[in-house]
Amino acid sequence: MAGIRPRIRSTAFSAYLILIGRLIVSATFILAALPKIQNPTAFTTSVEGYRVVTGDLAVWVALALPWLELVAGFGLLIPQIRRGSALVIALLLIAFIILHASAWARGLDISCGCFSAHESYKTPDYLWLIFRNLGLLTACGCVLIRDWQYPRQRSLREGASTS
Repeated sequence: MAGIRPRIRSTAFSAYLILIGRLIVSATFILAALPKIQNPTAFTTSVEGYRVVTGDLAVWVALALPWLELVAGFGLLIPQIRRGSALVIALLLIAFIILHASAWARGLDISCGCFSAHESYKTPDYLWLIFRNLGLLTACGCVLIRDWQYPRQRSLREGASTS
């Protein structure tokens, strides 16, 4: 019996860590989306600054991306769509890491556009942006792993109790 208690405590502790990670990633994406939704013109400038898309495509990216971030951020809090939202966020974070690394490698001195369309007065710290996104990606990966393992663990417990 004594061997079971530490396992229960560590499981509860990891569940709390996953919850904290989920809340941090969710809040990050929700808070990042709101200023971009309020000022899509300025965000279009940030999107064009990466020199990956321009013109009408940059406008569409600037209009759609913040709403995708907002929906995925809230979706991370809704159990029925949590896994799908975490997967979307993970893919977005991978894209953001690639974009930041590309801009850094090309020597672009541009606004990140991450949390405000008016970050142009700041010199971008690409290393910080990449590590921040890697941290968020790690938290998102932990959420995904936990959410994919939990149903499997529950079904194994139910199968063991019926045998």
